[in-house]
Amino acid sequence: MRIGLVALHTSPLAAPGAGDAGGMNVVVRALADELAHAGHRVEVLTRAASPADLDRLEVLESGARVRFLTAGEPNPLVKEELPRVTDAFARALLALPRFDVLHSHYWLSGRATLPVARETRAVHVLSLHTVAAVKNARLAPGDSPEPAARLKVERTLARRSDAVVASTRSERDAIVAAYGAQAARVHVIEPGVDTDVFRPSAAPTPDARPRVLVVGRIQPLKGQELAVRALARLAPDIRPHLFIAGEASGAVGADYRARLDALVAAQGLARDASFVGALPRAELAELMRSCSLVLVPSRSETFGLVTLEAAASGVPVVAARVPGLVDAVREGVTGVLVDGHDERTWAAAIERMLRDPALRHRMARASLDHARAHSWRATAARMATLYGKAAASI
Repeated sequence: MRIGLVALHTSPLAAPGAGDAGGMNVVVRALADELAHAGHRVEVLTRAASPADLDRLEVLESGARVRFLTAGEPNPLVKEELPRVTDAFARALLALPRFDVLHSHYWLSGRATLPVARETRAVHVLSLHTVAAVKNARLAPGDSPEPAARLKVERTLARRSDAVVASTRSERDAIVAAYGAQAARVHVIEPGVDTDVFRPSAAPTPDARPRVLVVGRIQPLKGQELAVRALARLAPDIRPHLFIAGEASGAVGADYRARLDALVAAQGLARDASFVGALPRAELAELMRSCSLVLVPSRSETFGLVTLEAAASGVPVVAARVPGLVDAVREGVTGVLVDGHDERTWAAAIERMLRDPALRHRMARASLDHARAHSWRATAARMATLYGKAAASI
């Protein structure tokens, strides 16, 4: 098949954790590579966000190609500005040779791509990655709700696409309930994990101060503030060093980062918390496998890809009991789920795990088995099967 993976607002070549790049970038890049390895002709279609991107075509080692389309001025745009360039992106996409399948990632991509798919009789598949209705129902303090226009577009896309891909049962149920999508057209295909990059430490961790890690764009949704407040609640004899990997996302993220800096200073945690920015994948993996725990205090997640990366690294997680994470974490096996977002409850859960190395060791071994069951090759094979079935039904 000739497959177009559309990621309008962020390039799969961008480092996850920087700007608007996150788990979606990882998913799109991995799918592109594995579909290409399977013999499909794959292009990732994204927006030219700099003059250097104009007419740019990158050929990946797998043979998949990343094509940058001109839509508006070739400058970075925040997400709030991107709806005004979706029509221009659609025109650029329509000018390309026909695709058998167009798979839109995120609502902005779907807004641009669905009309092109209809005009060219291509299969249109949708992955929302973040469901606006779920995000608005679980807003963090200081976060901004998604606009009504986005919810309207997501509702239309969920109902009119030939197939919708959800990463978890929670996401599938939310799309059906919130947007009225036909349940038979919403398919759960879990993401994979690169076990060559994310792998356990080859040597036992020396008896030293424990480390814990939070990974994700710095924004209220991801809940880094909760991790800092929980850290402050822990007694000095058990308090780990907290690493926060990721960069501020947008204006709200910049304000949130300033609040985090102030909180770290006010709690006297300057020597206990480190902001390490958006790390390259290999460096992130190295840091992760040196940690005792990975914390995922998000308000909601589509899947929580970091939980799989932690599992492949043999590191248990402490995660919020929210949609997405309840599916990604095998409670009591690969980690623990915490009710609510009270720092005392979180501190107690973290302390319980840190004081029980035998429990962490059991979870580490179970986590490796869990990760091995989630290969990108298997994910891509399921996706290709879905593409074929959707094509046969239209």
